[in-house]
Amino acid sequence: MRLVLDTNILISALFWEGNERRLLWDCKRKKHQLVISPYILEEMSRVLDEKFKLPVDKRRKYTEDILLIADVVFPAGNIHAIKDHPADDIILETAIIGKADMLITGDKHLLSLKRFRGVRIGKTSRI
Repeated sequence: MRLVLDTNILISALFWEGNERRLLWDCKRKKHQLVISPYILEEMSRVLDEKFKLPVDKRRKYTEDILLIADVVFPAGNIHAIKDHPADDIILETAIIGKADMLITGDKHLLSLKRFRGVRIGKTSRI
């Protein structure tokens, strides 16, 4: 299964045991194929810096680890589906152009869609 893991899922996988970490580990073991975009990686690094004060070398290492297992796609900003939070549109576009089967997120704006252009949207507990 091709999966996009939203920023909040990637951060949860780094810090806490649970479904998010298991899912990322499954991607590392090639049970699923991770799809990522530079936007998700940049947002993740920013949150790890600003909220968690993670040093730059640890942020860089986590990003490199993700890049080793992911297909990287480059959304152009062509999707405009979430009026309440337009920043989430780039996450949707990552899933669409990356031909993802599912977008895993904890974001309420994305979760409210349930499905978008053939991509299922849900939480880790639903895999």
